[in-house]
Amino acid sequence: MLTFELLLQKFSLFGFICFLFVLLLGLYRLKRISRLPLVVFLIVLFAIPAALPIPAAGYSTVLSIPLLLFRANLREIFRIGGRVFFIFHLSAVGTFLGVLVAYVTMKSVLGSPTTEMASGMMMASYIGGGVNFMAMKSSYDVPEAVANPLIVADNFVMAAMFVLMLGIASNAWIRKRFPHPHSQDQDIDLSKETGASPAEPHWKRKEISLSDIAWALGIAFGILALAKTLQGWISAGFGEVEQASLIVRLLQVLCTNLFVLLTLLTLFVATFFSRHLEKIHGPEELGAYMLLVFLFTLGLPADLFSVLTKAPSFFIFCGIIATINLLWTLAIGKLFKLNIEEIVIAVNANLGGAPSAATVAISAGWNRLVLPGILVGIWGYVVGTPLGILIMELLV
Repeated sequence: MLTFELLLQKFSLFGFICFLFVLLLGLYRLKRISRLPLVVFLIVLFAIPAALPIPAAGYSTVLSIPLLLFRANLREIFRIGGRVFFIFHLSAVGTFLGVLVAYVTMKSVLGSPTTEMASGMMMASYIGGGVNFMAMKSSYDVPEAVANPLIVADNFVMAAMFVLMLGIASNAWIRKRFPHPHSQDQDIDLSKETGASPAEPHWKRKEISLSDIAWALGIAFGILALAKTLQGWISAGFGEVEQASLIVRLLQVLCTNLFVLLTLLTLFVATFFSRHLEKIHGPEELGAYMLLVFLFTLGLPADLFSVLTKAPSFFIFCGIIATINLLWTLAIGKLFKLNIEEIVIAVNANLGGAPSAATVAISAGWNRLVLPGILVGIWGYVVGTPLGILIMELLV
């Protein structure tokens, strides 16, 4: 008997919905249909979550990744990131060293598998950001008893590091030992010349139309459908890997992880179709909103007593990683005679992501470093999850 479930196995209803969505949008743009079919379509789409391959509550998790990576154009990241891009990777090594030290130091306190889970999640988060933390939690089904106190500790440590790094950059003792061209008076003040900060396109209020929302969600859903399809094909290609070598098993985990596939596909689309994506307003805002929805739902079942009692240990855990990252990057920066401002931006992009790096650059008046900070922070979103998965698999 041909059942609805069997149809879902034979055909990708999800991909068909994406195709229909884009088709209706195209007809709407050509003035061949009114808005009503689009509205009805959206109602039907969200009214039948059981017909889709992912639970409705999970869409805030998976859709935020392609939406936040709409601007991850590799050509722009390499061209504009420059020295900050290089320092970012040096700083990422500091995160790796910090995770190893925190793992060895805190394993007797946190126990197993909590320490392994925290190590993988913080490796991803302290190279990327909240979106990578979320991806690791979803990939390994990390319990709320671990994720909730960990994210509280993460946020507090990051806030403290934010203040500390601004203080370091303005400290006279540090400036005597590091080049600091962006802090000198002769540096060009772009905000006075143009009347606007270089970060204005990133932070200003955007005009978002129905068409923008439709295109952003349609493309994100399409990338998700393709990622789900590829996940099935690749999983079938690898077959059983329990008896395979460690390298093969690591490759299988990476290549079949939905979040890694989402990241790579979005990176491809954002790089080769950047001109088209630039015309779509608001994908970052939609992605950030979905990420916040996920974080909100993450905290709903939290046991406040458990969070308060376990958070101190996670404070130490996160503090070790962040401190070693900063000290390592400063030491390498001194060795290679790197600018202190670029070091601070790279560390912020690692620990806090693109918004944190841009905020520090704006607060300190380093106008030339705003855009590089944003771009390398976005690059952190790209590489954070795969590196977190590698750490998790190696430790487990």
